[in-house]
Amino acid sequence: MSIRHFLLTDEGAIEEFNEDEASAVAEGKQDLPRFADQQLRYVQVAFDDTTNENGEIQVKTIGAIVSFDASGRLTEAGRTHDAQDELNEFEHDACVQFALRETVPNAYAMH
Repeated sequence: MSIRHFLLTDEGAIEEFNEDEASAVAEGKQDLPRFADQQLRYVQVAFDDTTNENGEIQVKTIGAIVSFDASGRLTEAGRTHDAQDELNEFEHDACVQFALRETVPNAYAMH
């Protein structure tokens, strides 16, 4: 199973982090100064590395709101409280497509 990590900025950007970077941020070993004093949406996309007997790849997503202090250190991660903080369908699908881009290049449909 592969896992990809994404932060969605208030400017509409989607930034991807590899497993080592995401772990270092979560453990407080790495700051993200560019996100100082911000609250952002986080999306984790986990998916099978190979297709099943039907040619499908199982994909699971979870999301959270993450907060950073003045230094860009992660201070909190939790559930969304407002509808405006929830991921819309386009953002969700974009994160899934970014996550799958190397596993199934140019050959998949989302259901």
